[in-house]
Amino acid sequence: MAMSRAWRKWAFTLAPVMGLGLLAGSSAAEDPFVIAQRDISFTPRAVTIKVGDQVTFRNEDPFGHNVYSPSMNGVFDIGLQDPGTETPVTFTAPGEFIIQCRIHPKMRAKVLVEP
Repeated sequence: MAMSRAWRKWAFTLAPVMGLGLLAGSSAAEDPFVIAQRDISFTPRAVTIKVGDQVTFRNEDPFGHNVYSPSMNGVFDIGLQDPGTETPVTFTAPGEFIIQCRIHPKMRAKVLVEP
């Protein structure tokens, strides 16, 4: 009987944690990678993806941004991005990509691309 009670306590403690892990896993698989531009900052400030994954840059500010990466292994510049627009970028090489805004130089983020 003591073993049964211990087992039930363990099962009830672990079940919610496992459920959260399953929910988080399915959500991550369904949701695309998005870096928002909000309040003159990137949110989140860092993401980790795999080669071939796409990151969507979404401008949630009421003014334009110019998102670019000067990184040696993958330079890109999406140009002026108007408020409310989204621009996808596919990362085709591994490495660390620094993301910046030409209009607001203090805005910085990082995309880590794993093989």
